[in-house]
Amino acid sequence: MIDSKTPLKSKGFDRYEDAPEFNSAKNEMSGEKDILFYNIDELLNAWNTELTSQGSEEQIIVQVLLVADIAVFFLVLFVIRQSLLPLDSISKALSRVKVGVYGEKIEYSGTDEVGQLVANFNIMSNTIKEKEEEAKKTDVAKDEFLAMITYELKTPLVPIQGYSNILLNEHLGKLTDKQKERISIIIKSSSETLLSIISDLLDAQKLDLGQLRMTKQNTDIKNTITKAIETMKPEAESHKIEITSQAESMILNHDSERIGQVITNLMKNSIIAMEPNLGKMDVIMENYPNEVKISVKDTGIGIPNDKQKDLFKKFYQVDVSLTRKRGGSGLGLAICKGIIDNHLGKITVHSIPNQGATFSFTIPKEESDNTKTPLKSA
Repeated sequence: MIDSKTPLKSKGFDRYEDAPEFNSAKNEMSGEKDILFYNIDELLNAWNTELTSQGSEEQIIVQVLLVADIAVFFLVLFVIRQSLLPLDSISKALSRVKVGVYGEKIEYSGTDEVGQLVANFNIMSNTIKEKEEEAKKTDVAKDEFLAMITYELKTPLVPIQGYSNILLNEHLGKLTDKQKERISIIIKSSSETLLSIISDLLDAQKLDLGQLRMTKQNTDIKNTITKAIETMKPEAESHKIEITSQAESMILNHDSERIGQVITNLMKNSIIAMEPNLGKMDVIMENYPNEVKISVKDTGIGIPNDKQKDLFKKFYQVDVSLTRKRGGSGLGLAICKGIIDNHLGKITVHSIPNQGATFSFTIPKEESDNTKTPLKSA
């Protein structure tokens, strides 16, 4: 090495760089530097490799744990869905019970709390079904009994009415005016009222049992309307109520007797709703492409809006005091609805209080009848 204490001039060198010992030392230091840098690079590479290896293992562990968590989540979800499946079946079955479907069973073989709930539901459903069937049988037996009783009550009234007419016509001897008045009011009028109520009860029971006979024929609807009006004319004239009618001859498939019963019932209600000497009633027929509409319009007291929706229910009466004064069972409109339903028509009411009421019903035309030429007016 170069001795720093030895002057360069004494050795013949002007600079340190020109000395061989300096170059040798420089080269040696350069080599050691390269070795040091190489060793540092190797150390850093080894360290990076180690870190990468550890990071990869941790990443694999994280991924495995994530997959395990997802698998556990779906497993728990599946178990929950399986456990809730019978509860969903119970909920649907209860919904069907709510709308009147009884006797359905839920299939579940478990013995846990859910299984006990399913078993109790099945027992309840069977019990309700059995009770419903028993109730239906009881209702049918009750309706049949009432129909029989009303028929038996109706039978003796016919001869009572017949003999009251014989007495009033004095076929069995002369009567005083007072005797005629009593027979007319007490016997004839009362028996007619009772017969009307019993007839309504009998018809209502037959409707419930599906036993009300309908004999439909292709007949002129105008004749049916005219006959019903003629039947009600004496009662209307006694109350001095004017009746007008508008009808055209047309062949229509219907039960003339039952449709006439509907018209007379509606006319009776109109007479009850009108004041004597002030009332007016219109019976109107309207011809539409697919149906015939018949309306009974009056100038009576009308019907409150909140009571119109219940008019066609059995035993419903808008004004009890008025019904009791004039008579009535509350079955007439229910029977009318049953008859019109049987003819596949509709019955409606439109009324404004103190401005009268209009009851209307329709009878559909058969396709074969649409091509027929209406009869000429008689």
